[in-house]
Amino acid sequence: MRMPPIDEIHDALAFCTAGGAEFAELFFESTLLHAVVCEDGRVERVTSGLDEGFGFRATTGTRTAYGYSNRLDGGELMKIGRGVLAELGGSGGREAIRPGLPATAVAEAAVPAEGVPVEKKVEIVLAADRAARAAGSGIGQVQAACRDSLQRVSIFNSEGVAVSDERRQIVFTVRAIATDGHDLQTAYRSIGGRAGFEIFDDDEHEALAAEAGKSALTILGARRAPAGTMTVVLASCAGGTMTHEAIGHGLEGDAAEKGLSIYSGKVGERVASPLVTVIDDATLAGRRGSYGFDDEGAPARRTVSVERGVLRGYLLDRRTARKTGRESTGNGRRQNFRFRPIVRMSNTFIAPGEDDPAAIVAEVDRGLYVARMGGGQVDTSSGDFVFKVNEAFLIEKGRIGEPVRGATLIGNGPQVLREIDRVGDDLGFDIGTCGKDGQQVPVADAQPTLRIPSITVGGEA
Repeated sequence: MRMPPIDEIHDALAFCTAGGAEFAELFFESTLLHAVVCEDGRVERVTSGLDEGFGFRATTGTRTAYGYSNRLDGGELMKIGRGVLAELGGSGGREAIRPGLPATAVAEAAVPAEGVPVEKKVEIVLAADRAARAAGSGIGQVQAACRDSLQRVSIFNSEGVAVSDERRQIVFTVRAIATDGHDLQTAYRSIGGRAGFEIFDDDEHEALAAEAGKSALTILGARRAPAGTMTVVLASCAGGTMTHEAIGHGLEGDAAEKGLSIYSGKVGERVASPLVTVIDDATLAGRRGSYGFDDEGAPARRTVSVERGVLRGYLLDRRTARKTGRESTGNGRRQNFRFRPIVRMSNTFIAPGEDDPAAIVAEVDRGLYVARMGGGQVDTSSGDFVFKVNEAFLIEKGRIGEPVRGATLIGNGPQVLREIDRVGDDLGFDIGTCGKDGQQVPVADAQPTLRIPSITVGGEA
């Protein structure tokens, strides 16, 4: 990654602190991107690009100023620094600690994706297209994509922090659309994380594409879901939408600090069932939300936010940590150098319990088995949510029965978490990209099999 000499970096930071900033920070980034997208058996798009630049942040009290540029030289550092300082104001001065050579975290990969020929990536998406279509003649459309990136960042600040992080990401997605001439139903599958092209070694992408095709046809032929209050079992393969949306965003320190979270001011209180422990862990090997250092230079950490139902603390970046007199939990993240860091989740999950997933289902006389969650809406201030269910089955006399479609889950996050009465000994991860305040960052979510004794199910029947 191109970067000015350490002397010029120090001079720019020192200029800001001497001019009145209490804290100054430089964030350098270089990201190499590749993507191959296939639609209906044709390669629609092959793209690649390099994006690089730096962001300059300065703070005084509660005020923050931020500027950025894609020119990487000492003169540009000083130019942006002057602009940031002028916006910030402030008076007095302090000495910036001279940064040394950065400590570095490296993302290992058996087969670095940036070195794989584009022809091989094209082969991957076309094979997925064929596998999805082989599920049946009712598959009308298939979309498959392979995207990889190599991001290198370096962070220096006036308190002497100097770190670098190398982050590899690879994501494969496939969407199969089934039709009977009147109706359309979609199934989606994905794999990926902080890894290299070795994720395709066992042909899992073809198996996922075939599964997506079969699921789309199953949903197309399914009857409409019944509505009412019933027992719901969330499968571990459903993905962590419930974890991420119903509780995860409410645990982010900026929302809690402003009183915009249902969990504000409740540290030490019971907010969930004693069976529920919620963890955010950026240190997990290979996961999409993992990193060596966050985008403020804090080391990645494992944070237990809810322990056996009791709220232990929030996810914090540097600003919210200083405001609350705590340490950062390493959750300061930004989309790229054009954005200032804010509090974000990394890999967020409900920890596995002790129950056999099959036994959880066997105990339900009548209910809904949710195999795949969809998107939804959550009000973090109240905890109220509405989630779409992409794939579901009726549970009848302890057995998973016929498929149903069009279901939604309607409830309140804290209430649902308090009512969970079974937690499986399994754990299923899903990958995604989380949006907040106009920024997108890679995340992973997970949950074990969960049983909710009573929740409102919206249906189409």
